[in-house]
Amino acid sequence: MISSIAFFKRGVLAVFACGGLLAAAASVPAQAQQGSASALLEEIVTVARKRGEAEAAQDVPLAISAYGASQLEAMFVTKLDDMSYLMPNVQLEAVGTFPGVQNFSIRGQGINSSIPSVDPTVGVFVDGIYLGTTFGVVIDTFDLESVEVLRGPQGLLFGRNVTGGAVILRNQRPTGEFGAKARAGYDDDGMMSIAGAIEGSLVEDTLAAKLVVYQSNDPGYYENINQSTVPPAPHPLQPFYINPATRSEVGEMDTTLIRPTLVWRPTENQDWNLIVESGKSEGDGATWANVTEQRAGTLDEFSTTSDEIGFTDLSWNQVVLETNIAEVGNGTVTNILGWREVDADSAADIDGTSNPIFAAPGYTDQDQISNELRWAGSFTDSWDATIGLYYFDQDIEYREARYIWLPPPLGPAPIGVNLQRALGGDMSADNLGIFWNNDFRLNDALTLTAGLRYSEETKTARIITGTCSDNATFNCQFDNLEGDWDNLTPKVGFQWYVAEEAQFYGYWAQSYRTGGFNFRNAKPNLIPPGPTREEESSTWELGFKSDLAEGRLRLNVAAFQNDITDMQRELNVGDPDVIVLQATINAGDVTIQGVEVDIVWAPIDNLSLFASGGWQDGEYDSIDPFVMQLEQAYGQTIIGPDLPRLAPSNYSAGFSWDLPLEAAGLLNFAANYAFREGHPYNDANTENFEDQDRVNASVNWYSPNDVWRISAYGRNLTDEANWGNLTSIAGLWTAGPMQKGRTVGVEVSWQYR
Repeated sequence: MISSIAFFKRGVLAVFACGGLLAAAASVPAQAQQGSASALLEEIVTVARKRGEAEAAQDVPLAISAYGASQLEAMFVTKLDDMSYLMPNVQLEAVGTFPGVQNFSIRGQGINSSIPSVDPTVGVFVDGIYLGTTFGVVIDTFDLESVEVLRGPQGLLFGRNVTGGAVILRNQRPTGEFGAKARAGYDDDGMMSIAGAIEGSLVEDTLAAKLVVYQSNDPGYYENINQSTVPPAPHPLQPFYINPATRSEVGEMDTTLIRPTLVWRPTENQDWNLIVESGKSEGDGATWANVTEQRAGTLDEFSTTSDEIGFTDLSWNQVVLETNIAEVGNGTVTNILGWREVDADSAADIDGTSNPIFAAPGYTDQDQISNELRWAGSFTDSWDATIGLYYFDQDIEYREARYIWLPPPLGPAPIGVNLQRALGGDMSADNLGIFWNNDFRLNDALTLTAGLRYSEETKTARIITGTCSDNATFNCQFDNLEGDWDNLTPKVGFQWYVAEEAQFYGYWAQSYRTGGFNFRNAKPNLIPPGPTREEESSTWELGFKSDLAEGRLRLNVAAFQNDITDMQRELNVGDPDVIVLQATINAGDVTIQGVEVDIVWAPIDNLSLFASGGWQDGEYDSIDPFVMQLEQAYGQTIIGPDLPRLAPSNYSAGFSWDLPLEAAGLLNFAANYAFREGHPYNDANTENFEDQDRVNASVNWYSPNDVWRISAYGRNLTDEANWGNLTSIAGLWTAGPMQKGRTVGVEVSWQYR
């Protein structure tokens, strides 16, 4: 049978699928008598390597942080960015310019942009399909079966734009047994959420179905202390107010999601999975504040004086059809066909002050289709292989209006400077990949890996020249541009078991980030819109993985070095002509190296301790000559010595303790602390994130029959202020979209199975 099989044995939960069907983890929560403490040492299985059989994450010869449903519950993770401080050298951050846009960074390789034409360095994959744009990615984790974060380049099996790593999300599939669950939450700032799932069999042993629904309402976390700032006529920008600030609580957002799933098993050798998802987020635009005033203490943290609330209208639709046919030769054929569209319309007051200095409405329309066909199996008893063919096509349309007013004394009297700019473009991309990975088992202890991928990609783009002022109809002059890239992506490695539960591994691999274009082409005479040269990453990694002390102690260590050629950087430079200049360039060649440690220890049956730590260092080996030209033109540093979004040190520690109450159920106490060292946001190193501390805690009660869970939790209990980005406003002050501080809430979960 190739259907999913869930089992429980000696405190280990796993979900397997023959022939590499499931990138899975424990989908059944730990029983009440065990609570959440045992979940941290549960064995997670994965098919991130796309092999013919699922394998335990501890057996995978690369640095991977894998979490099943039980682990996510034990750490009280409800959104993807809740995990941002839990893994070494990983930042799962939202950029904040527009809600829901990811700027993920792994091992110092990340982006600083909300421009949809900028390809990520960390690829996100949901149910096997690559998300082609960074919009609509920061999502809720309800009913997720697993989250896997692969650290380091993954170009061989996943293609382009994974030079930093990959985040792999998999939604839970219906098993054919009847079940239902629900979750409701409320926090001290009035945010409410409710979610539910029901599943069962439509045709016994043949057709199973599941329906997931989710809804949340956030009334607004931040305080606007300047809620009556609509200026009287004849202010030159009054006609361009989209949503003036007229209320004290801002940051409102409503999100709704529905996800039906069908699993059809016409025979024992076939498995067809249809997953449809539709979601929508509506509310305020990102809440920007004057960071300079906040840090100086003249403006309260989590407060703004913004004159514009803005708006967000984000929707996405996605369809995935995964087909698995076993016993094809000595392996399984898998085909994953995916389609996705994202419509994002948003506006924000970027300057974050009571004057309408810089407002930026914009919209993004993106649609994509992809297909991956692969065979995974064995040629001989000692030779396993995965062979695949991949195709991806996407179209993106982006338009942005900039309304700029520099009041006296920033601009000349009597009304200052009034500018309007229209930015944007259209882009189409086609990608074809062919890959072949091989594992050769020389003996029971030693395995050698060798693989190769061929990729080719074509992009065509139409980009506004940057001198257009038609913000209404965008009747502008466009530049027609094109780029073509093709290359080979190799990987070689070894895996050596020195004991049954301890291994050394190592590999060398290359990966590529596609050359790209800049839709915010504000100064084409200074920086062309593209295409940039593609970015190449050459990486080695050495690691040690072990389960010691009869399975009570897990110790993983990894060391790495990335040599990056033609690193692409997304500049963010204060500019009096356009307020902030954003452009993509090839900055130079870079070396990043580091070490990572993960530890989980269960000293007694009802207590689990965990810790992780990361150190990394990045520096430029050479600077592109074009950077020197820019620095001469601006008369200032454009590329500083330190890389953005690379925290030199980061660590976390925590515990989960179960207290059995016999007939009254079980109490679980959990807490964790994390630290991330301060580091630059922008390439010039003029804007810096400060040191960050995070303290989270929860108390959870499980009913005796494991039907109910009631939790009280606190996130960011030290009330640390942070921002998605730090933007210089014409070089005069720093503004940023705020992230939430302390939240305390309760959550109730129910399940029937």
